Amino acid sequence: MSRIGRDKVVRKMAELMKAGAVMLSETCPVQGCNLPLFKLRSGEIVCPVHGRVVIVRSEEEAVEVTKKYGLAGVLDKLEDYAIKTIDSMVGEASDPSLIIEWLEVIERVERIKKTIKANPRSQS
Repeated sequence: MSRIGRDKVVRKMAELMKAGAVMLSETCPVQGCNLPLFKLRSGEIVCPVHGRVVIVRSEEEAVEVTKKYGLAGVLDKLEDYAIKTIDSMVGEASDPSLIIEWLEVIERVERIKKTIKANPRSQS
């Protein structure tokens, strides 16, 4: 991460704390991030870089999250998130290999969406 990127993250973390967010001991689950997560007054958990995250600690919790948001909803949110992440990385002149990884995420999401549309029963 560039110095400008680090400064931006530190500013965001400070803004979160000024707004009353509590820094948690858990870190962002996005691979390579490892920044501390923050719990907002609303109860929502956010990463200063990646925004809203959902922490699952067991297979049962993962199933509940998938049920709550539905697979299509989760895929849509993941795709939106990946696009926003790429947009911010391009603006910061980030490492091209990280941008490629996020493009691969979008490609996989699109592939899964096509599979679901072709086989709607596979979603349940």
